[in-house]
Formats: sequence, C-alpha cells, structure tokens
Amino acid sequence: MKRLILFVLIVFLASCGAGRAAEGQSGSVVVQKDRNILDWTQSYIESTGVAVAPPGTKGAQAKALAQRGAVVDLQRNLLEFMAGIQIDARTTMDDFMASDRVRTEVHGIIKNVELLDGTWDGESYTISGRIRLTPIRNVVVANIQPNPVNITIVEEEKKIPPAKRTAGKFTGLVIDVRHLQLIPAMTFNVLDTKGRAVYGIEFTDRQHYLQSGLCAYFNNISYAKGDLHVGTNPIVAKAVRLAAGNVDIVISDGDAARVRGSSHDFRRECRVIVVSK
Repeated sequence: MKRLILFVLIVFLASCGAGRAAEGQSGSVVVQKDRNILDWTQSYIESTGVAVAPPGTKGAQAKALAQRGAVVDLQRNLLEFMAGIQIDARTTMDDFMASDRVRTEVHGIIKNVELLDGTWDGESYTISGRIRLTPIRNVVVANIQPNPVNITIVEEEKKIPPAKRTAGKFTGLVIDVRHLQLIPAMTFNVLDTKGRAVYGIEFTDRQHYLQSGLCAYFNNISYAKGDLHVGTNPIVAKAVRLAAGNVDIVISDGDAARVRGSSHDFRRECRVIVVSK
C-alpha cells in the first residue's frame, strides 16, 4: 500500500512539473521566419544552414566540406534575419549596418555563432546555431541616438526629493498589450496619454540594459506577474494604445503617475515585462 501511495505521489509531482514547464514554454514571445527564430523571452536568435557536398567528393572529405558550407549558409541566414530586427520605432538593424563600423561588429557577432546540432545524411549537412541578444544590445547602445526629450524628463525626475514620491514602493512594471498588435523591439518608449515619456532606454542603467534588455517579453499574464524579474509588488498596467509604428506603448496617466511616483525607481534596473501575443 505504501508503495502504491508513493507511486501516485511521484506521478502527481511529475505531472505538476510538466504543467509548469508547459506554462513556461507558453510564456515565450517568438518571431519565426523561414528557418530563423527570434525568441524575445529567452533572448536569442536561432537559424539553420544547409549545404551539399561538392561533386566528386566522398566520405569524410565530402562531410567536412558540406559542414563548412552549412556553417556559411547558417551565418548568411542569421545576417539576413538580423537586418530586419526592429531597433526602435524608426530604425532596424539594416539601417544601423549602413555604417561600416556597425557592419563589422555585426559580422563579428555572426562569426561567433554558437553551433548546435549538426546532421549528415551522406549528401547534405544541416546545422543549427544560436546567437545571444546581449552583444546586439551592445551595438545598439553604442549607436542609437538618445531622445533629448526623454533625457530632459530623466533629469527633471532626479530633482524630485524621494520624500515626495508617494505612490508606494513598487518593484517593477507589467504592461499588458495582448489586445494590441505590438511589434517587439530592442528599444521602445512607454508614454502617458499626453505623449510624455514614462520609460525608455534613457531611464535605465547601461549594464542592466545589456544584461536583460529594456524589458522581458511574455505572452502569459499570470506567468509575468509572478516572475522574479518584476519582484513581488509590480505595477500591472493595461496599454491604452500603441504609438510610433506599433512599437511605443501608451499607458494611462494614473499608471504613469504610479511609475514616476514609486519610492524605488525600478526603471534603472529594467524591471519591466511586456505581455504580448
């Protein structure tokens, strides 16, 4: 009898763990195009390369040459996909790569792709690879033009004495935009209904941005509310509308006041989650 109870308990715990794992997977915001995947939640880009062995080659030589060709194809696919990544409301990575220096940096990132699974069927070699968003953020920080309006607001907020911040001590911000057609981006602005900045890259600490990005993206609101990224007492706001090409987010003036009035400025640590489709 004890063995039966133990077996049932093990099965129950395993099913709970599987449920949590499924929920975690369902929380990811993923953009997929052809053989390319951009996982905004896990902060990586993954692609696949394929190449056939050159005519007249056999055995180990054919496999080695096909593998080399597959890696080149993988790098080309990653570069083409990266060019379309939205940097902000006005800019894509392709715009950045008009600069020779940026293009060199991006090519360096591509060359250091983390190679994953590779398979050889005797005729062609298929390989997948992944690059993290952290080095891409580094390129963004070095080349994006700061918004002078946001900088002015940040400087004005620094002059407000902490004692006058009466909205409470909040640990983060969760913005629900599932009802809108948001385009995820490396940087964006959160605005109030009058168009005044509430959050953006100018409000953050550089190292925190490089480490975690401007926000974490999820598609599961329950999962987002309980995530450690926003702490134990986050502000939960529903977006009023989108702006600037569906990249920037507008929240209510009341929610904006709570963000600005928090006795702990969680914005510097990028403790923001955006919940989208």
